Amino acid sequence: MAGTTQTQIAPKDFVKRIMDGERDFSSTRLTGALDAEAGYAGLDAYLREQDLRAENLIAAGSDWSGLKARGLFLPFSKLAGINLKGADLRGADFRRTDFTGASFEGADLSGATVIGCRFQEANLAGATLRATDFYEASLAGAKLPGADLTGAFLLRLALKEADLTGAVLTGAIMYRADLRGVIGLDRVVDLGTVTFHQTIVTAAEQAIIDKALGGMPFFDVRSE
Repeated sequence: MAGTTQTQIAPKDFVKRIMDGERDFSSTRLTGALDAEAGYAGLDAYLREQDLRAENLIAAGSDWSGLKARGLFLPFSKLAGINLKGADLRGADFRRTDFTGASFEGADLSGATVIGCRFQEANLAGATLRATDFYEASLAGAKLPGADLTGAFLLRLALKEADLTGAVLTGAIMYRADLRGVIGLDRVVDLGTVTFHQTIVTAAEQAIIDKALGGMPFFDVRSE
């Protein structure tokens, strides 16, 4: 957060403090290869045994840009406004986490589980989101220019008024996704390869999708 002092924390200290029961890491500066720490496997096992729904990890307003934490298990966290620009979070599990207003520019969340996450107004420009599971997540108003969503699972996803200019949607699966007011839909790469089912659109989005599919009605939409 602008104007907020960030407290530097080393990856090894982060591991220890979590396993000692600490949960509030608000306004911290955490960088480096967390997944290279000797205790990373132990941290994963520990976190999977905790009730993180009741004891949320909090890191709102923190700067974790460039963090390498593949496979990180951190569901139900409160990470609004966090900076994860350029982070490597492949295969991570963040289900039901609040990422409102967060930055993921150039980050890699391929294969990550972000079920039910809140990404409202988040910046995912240029992020790699290949095969990422966005089931019931909200990306309303999010920025995704140039993001790679190849093979992503966009089921019951809110994309209302999100910016998809130049995003790659090769083979993505949409089910009951809300595309009303999406920006740049006509400039999405491989829109015609997306599987659409009960997609929520207005006439404007439907016309763009019809054109991408060659005018063939191979998808279900419902107007609301």
